[in-house]
Amino acid sequence: MKKTAKRICAVLTAVVLVAFTLAFAGCQTTLTEKEGRDLLYKSISNAAESQTYYIKYKFNDNSSENGKFVQYSLNVQGETAKFTEANGDVLKTTYDDTYYGKSLKKGVESKKAKEGDYVTGKLFWSEGDWAVTQCSLEDFISGEKISTYNMDSVVALFEGLTEDELEISEVTRTGKVTYITAKVTKEGHTLAKYKQLEIRILYDKIAFVGDKAETFSLDVFYDGPKISIPAWKYVK
Repeated sequence: MKKTAKRICAVLTAVVLVAFTLAFAGCQTTLTEKEGRDLLYKSISNAAESQTYYIKYKFNDNSSENGKFVQYSLNVQGETAKFTEANGDVLKTTYDDTYYGKSLKKGVESKKAKEGDYVTGKLFWSEGDWAVTQCSLEDFISGEKISTYNMDSVVALFEGLTEDELEISEVTRTGKVTYITAKVTKEGHTLAKYKQLEIRILYDKIAFVGDKAETFSLDVFYDGPKISIPAWKYVK
């Protein structure tokens, strides 16, 4: 009896899980090429208006036995931001972080701090501790290197491409997610080297771009981890 009860319980659990998955996944719908193109450009426009986002560009070296990769991530949360360059493989990864925000001088308690103890700007590791350079958030995210991986860079991936330069072969929708299979044919374009791209749109915003060979991927989230701004020791 106990075995029978366990089996019934297991079957019911499986049925509930399947029903739950189907309810949220929904049915797959095929869309036209024009519908997919319109959704793509709408999703990019919506993304460009976002003030909070977390972008991750990842490049995989598939020829490496250890799975070498480099990843650039930009997390923007209101008036704070963090840019990280990660280099590694399956054995070890190193991280190089740069921050933007309002930083308190090292060794000063926040309760006793004066306005002059705070500096708002770019924080980077220098001389064994955190240094800060005053600047605006716009200056930070549009600075050298970071500008290649900010929201403007995401928009620029598809901005201005004609129908001939962006060939869309398949568009489907499952639940809240739209999937687009495409190929960029414009000579010299950043994405032209990839034979086939997969694009995902979630809640009318661009969420993923990647090549089918998994050498490149771009993830875009419209939320991100909380950013803790380090205390500064040097002003440069």
